[in-house]
Amino acid sequence: MLSNLLSTATEHFPLKTNSPVEASQNKVSLKLSARQVALIAFPLFWLVIYFFLTPNPMLVLAGRWPLILTGFFGALMGNLSAIGGGFVFIPVTIFVFHIAPLIALKIALASQAFGMTTGAIGWLSKTPICKRTFLYALPGLFAGATTSSLLLHPSPQTVKGLFGVVSIILGILVVVSVLTKRQAQKDTIDQNLGPIVSLVAFIGGLISGWVAIGEGEVVAAFLILVGGVKSRTSIATGVLLLAITSIYLTLLHQFFLGGIPWDYACFTILGCVFGASLAPIIGRMAAEHRLKVIFASVAVLDGCLFIYQWLTS
Repeated sequence: MLSNLLSTATEHFPLKTNSPVEASQNKVSLKLSARQVALIAFPLFWLVIYFFLTPNPMLVLAGRWPLILTGFFGALMGNLSAIGGGFVFIPVTIFVFHIAPLIALKIALASQAFGMTTGAIGWLSKTPICKRTFLYALPGLFAGATTSSLLLHPSPQTVKGLFGVVSIILGILVVVSVLTKRQAQKDTIDQNLGPIVSLVAFIGGLISGWVAIGEGEVVAAFLILVGGVKSRTSIATGVLLLAITSIYLTLLHQFFLGGIPWDYACFTILGCVFGASLAPIIGRMAAEHRLKVIFASVAVLDGCLFIYQWLTS
């Protein structure tokens, strides 16, 4: 009697078994849900720390909440292009909040340490980086960032003027590659370009130490223009390199160069995490040529902002 009931139930309601493909999809969904949980948990954690450590938290929040939006849009554009959010953070903090340039640099570095790292995690989840570029770039990155932070200190006006021109030229060259329909389909660079990558990364590290951005932009532009590497791979590689640069420079400033103004940076960091999480999603949806146009547009805008600061300083 019982066996007949079981057989009848099995016929009408067959047991569902997961195939290996379905099992892997379930694992992916678990990873995505974990990321979503992290995004929900981060602002809650931020609120607890903020209200616990900040005197008059509501008064401070009323005056500095625009920095959250600044962090969001800076991280969104910075992670879409590998340029970094500093091109938004520094002008806003200097011209809107009237913060000294050195303090603005520190805020930008700390913000990028969180924003570019979040963006790098998002990019790396589905987009491969150029591993050969990454390995060749690391020594130059650290050498350039250390040199510009601890040894060489040219005038900020000179750095802004030079980097502004370089950024505009890079943007224009990328636009030219789109108009001429130059194909960039490689996943990695040729072996003989390794030493040049190290030099480019050194220059990027120098610039990042002076103006917070540069490492991701110059390396990504080099991969697209010279290496013939796919735009998504180039930008993902640039984002990861700038994340490492920003973390390293933040640590240098925190422990050797007077510290980070966390009372300002905490607001941009909150926006950065969400803007950076959104950028890789948009980047993977965009066509190859459109991603190049986005990179070029932000690079040219970035250069114009720095030249404007140079002329008005």
